Amino acid sequence: MPPDAPGTSPAGRGRRGGRDEPARLVFEIGTEELPPAAAWEGARQLRDNALAAFDAARLPAAGVRAYSTPRRLALIVDRVAPRQEDLIRAVRGPAARIAFGPDGRPTQAAEGFARAQGVATASLERRQTPQGDYVFAVRREPGAPAARVLAGLLPQLAEGLAFPKAMRWGTGATRFARPVRWLLALLGRRVVACEFAGVRAGRRTFGHRVLHPRPLVVHSADAYEEALREGYVLLDPEERRARITAGAARAARDAGGRPLLDPDLVDETVQLVEWPEAFAGRFADEFLDLPREVLITVMQHHQKYFAVEDASGRLLPAFVAIRNGGTQGLDIVREGNEWVLRARLADARFFFDEDRRQPLASRVEHLAGLVFLEPLGTMAQKAQRLERLADSLRRLLGLAPEAAAHLARAARLSKADLVTQIVREFPELQGVMGGIYARLDGEPEPVAGAIREQYLPRGAALPRSELGAYLAVLDRVDTLLGALAAGIAASGSQDPYGLRRAAQGIVAVAVDRGWPLRMRDLASAALDAYAVADPDRRARALREAMEMLQQRLRTALIEDGISYDTVDAVLASGADDLADATARARALWAFRRRPEFTQVHMAYDRAARILPHGFTGEIREDALAAPAERALFATVRRLQTLEAVQDAGAASARSGAGTGAGSPESPWGARVAALVDRYTEALGHLAALGEPVDRFFTDVLVMDPDERVRANRLALLEAVVAMIRPIADLSRVVMGEGKPVAAS
Repeated sequence: MPPDAPGTSPAGRGRRGGRDEPARLVFEIGTEELPPAAAWEGARQLRDNALAAFDAARLPAAGVRAYSTPRRLALIVDRVAPRQEDLIRAVRGPAARIAFGPDGRPTQAAEGFARAQGVATASLERRQTPQGDYVFAVRREPGAPAARVLAGLLPQLAEGLAFPKAMRWGTGATRFARPVRWLLALLGRRVVACEFAGVRAGRRTFGHRVLHPRPLVVHSADAYEEALREGYVLLDPEERRARITAGAARAARDAGGRPLLDPDLVDETVQLVEWPEAFAGRFADEFLDLPREVLITVMQHHQKYFAVEDASGRLLPAFVAIRNGGTQGLDIVREGNEWVLRARLADARFFFDEDRRQPLASRVEHLAGLVFLEPLGTMAQKAQRLERLADSLRRLLGLAPEAAAHLARAARLSKADLVTQIVREFPELQGVMGGIYARLDGEPEPVAGAIREQYLPRGAALPRSELGAYLAVLDRVDTLLGALAAGIAASGSQDPYGLRRAAQGIVAVAVDRGWPLRMRDLASAALDAYAVADPDRRARALREAMEMLQQRLRTALIEDGISYDTVDAVLASGADDLADATARARALWAFRRRPEFTQVHMAYDRAARILPHGFTGEIREDALAAPAERALFATVRRLQTLEAVQDAGAASARSGAGTGAGSPESPWGARVAALVDRYTEALGHLAALGEPVDRFFTDVLVMDPDERVRANRLALLEAVVAMIRPIADLSRVVMGEGKPVAAS
């Protein structure tokens, strides 16, 4: 029998991989070189989809793993059962009293039901149900052999993989990240007979394209990973990562420093190589005169090299590269990489020197020829709108004159570096070069810092300076409101203008800084800057913007570990002030773990449920007759005089305020923590409502026939709700057995 032929060798009937014992499965999709993102995502999907597919197929399995290299996606399942589990179907038939006569013999109804279900009448079972005794036809379908099940399951797994950019090749209709060139499918020693993308599965795979170009024959699933290793392929990405980081550290040490292991570049490199080999190279000292960011960008983003620095953090004229191969001819490879880097750095030096011939401010006028977004005008118009928004923010936050002037200047210069030669060549440096050029031009340090930080957050990196945070939010607010006013919205997976990302950035920065800022006011100012006068367009854009911000805040709070119902209860009471809403959510989530929460929830829930929709009224103290009424009124009045309760739900600008707005560190940096304390204190006081509200409902008829008495009692309950509702709408909190349900 040829190696690729399906079947079972005599050795396949042994303990491992035999017909009666669980066996290891290997399914490999061999491709042309995959993009790194597709390799990571394909392995993730393959593992997740396999878990669900094996369960749906009733095929017990354990130890499901998925790996990826530049040329393959591989699924390994350590223990696959030899057969499917039997399928047992129980179909309910007629009632037992109809199916069997008084003598216990089956009636025609029972016989007809059994015949329709394909079972013997004698096999019908009587079962007790909530509706009474019924007969059931129980059909047992024996499970198929695992190899037969996998023959259909594995191609479905491959077909189910989705990639943002898929392609077709040849005359087939299959779409995949890259053309599929081979399939390997082994269950123990057996080949699983299946086909995908016009390729039949066998026991052949391929090792490293250069170091081992010949096919590898894999005799059993257990031998798969070792066979790849013999073919100079490390299957596990984490093993490649460890080899890359250790090799980079060793090569950088030989060059006299340590590598700058950018996490994103490491992730990318892991999926660019199958047999990593690190080596160090050098470049001329003269290039160290270039800004550090330029050197790192040229090395990392364009050449996929790791920069090297000394113990003090100063860049060295060296780099570390990762070769996909061994050490043979490494000196020639090093020389070639040094030559390429030298040319790239020479280009960067030329662009930098040319840019420095004129100040950054002189480039603002050239922004008129650079389109921002087709419906939203040019970059020059965006810079003008940012200046207007800076003035609006000055008024909304009460910025000090110097901080306001710096913010306006930063807004004016914010996009000027987009027309510099170096940013045109290296777009990753936008903002960074603006900050560098502004500093070299003698602009104030806060201005240069804000220009540099305007595109943050990127990942987890947030603006460090207050002015940088201001400009980052203004930039995103301008984009978000302009797009929404123009009728552009994110829908489903389509978000070509990055509106969700813009909203997420606004939320992250505003919460981090703790600003006492009504986002609706800033959004309205952005529409003014666009000169949007139509009331319907304004209302729609504002509504959509606030909904998007609220949704991003909801996601962020849930990801922080706050239960969904706590977040929903808080957001129902308003989220215009993002920092304030965050503080309320954190306070309520912590307070839910205290026994007093039940009292607050009960008081709110009972009062809110009975209030007619839209009811408003005034309490007449002289009309309170019952002792329970007077007791509740006294508690309400006492709580209304407490400062913590009075301020509950209000975004207090003085909470956590520093010495003056516009300082490098946020003057409101401690505001969120201060508000959490205030809301927690308020909730503790509001627990005093529990007993008098309970007594009120026990002793008093709220819906009294006398309209004046009824209105007065409802007004009293309205006052109870009005003290709690600014913190959260507690009717949205899910309660279970008197305790909060912590769902995420």
